[in-house]
Amino acid sequence: MKRSFRNAGEIITRITTLAMLSALGFVLMAFLQIPYPMAPWLKIELSELTTIIAYALYGLPGGLVVALVKTLLNLAVHGPVGLGIGDLTAFFTSCMFILGLFITSRAKFFKKGLGFRLIAYAVIAAIVTCVLTIMNAIFITPSYLTVFGPNAHFSTCFDEGVIQNVTEYITHKSDPNVNGWSYIGLISSIYAPFNLLKAGACCLIYEILFNRLIFVFMRRSPFFQKWFVGNIFTKKEDETSKEENVVEE
Repeated sequence: MKRSFRNAGEIITRITTLAMLSALGFVLMAFLQIPYPMAPWLKIELSELTTIIAYALYGLPGGLVVALVKTLLNLAVHGPVGLGIGDLTAFFTSCMFILGLFITSRAKFFKKGLGFRLIAYAVIAAIVTCVLTIMNAIFITPSYLTVFGPNAHFSTCFDEGVIQNVTEYITHKSDPNVNGWSYIGLISSIYAPFNLLKAGACCLIYEILFNRLIFVFMRRSPFFQKWFVGNIFTKKEDETSKEENVVEE
C-alpha cells in the first residue's frame, strides 16, 4: 500500500511539475521576447530553458512533453498564425535542444564537473545553431515569406523565385550593406548568430539559476529528494548511491 501511494504521488508530482514548466514555457514564448537587432522580424525568447529543466528532472520524456505542450498552448491561444510556421519552428528548435541534451547526457558530460558541462553546452549550442540555420535556409524562411500571402503555402529554397524573394526581403529589412551577398551568406549571417545567442543564453541561465541555485536547494530538501528523480547535471546522486551501498554491505 505504501509503495502504491508513493508511485501515485510520484506520478502526480511529475504531471504537476511538467504542467507548470509547460505553462512557464508558454509565458516565456508568448510574452517575453527580446528584439534581435540584426533582423527586426526575429525575437529571442527563452522558453527552451523550461525544456532543459524538464529534461534534467525527468529525462527525454519530460523534455518532449514540455516542448510539445508549451507549443500547443501557444497555438491554442494565438491560433495557427501563418499556417503555424512559428509554432513548427519553435517545436523543432525544442527538439534540437533535446537532441543535444540526449547526446551529451549519454556521454555523461554533465556528471564530470563544470568543464565538461561547458563542453556539453557548447555541443548543444552548435547543434541548435547549425541545424536551425540550415532549416531556415531550406524551409523556414522561404515559408515565412509565403504563408502570409494571399496564396498561403509552405515553400522551400528550391521553388522558383524563392531565393530572389528571400534575398530581397533580408536586404530590405536588415543592414543594406549586405546587398550583393549570396543567399547562403545572408542566411548564415542572420540566423547563425541568432541561434547561437539564444542557445547560449538558455544554457547560461540554466547553469547559473537552476543548476547552481535551485537544484542545490532541491537536493538538500527531503521533500524533493523523495519525489523528484534527480538531475542529470550532477554526480551527487551517484555518490549518494555508492555511500548507501557501502553502508548496506
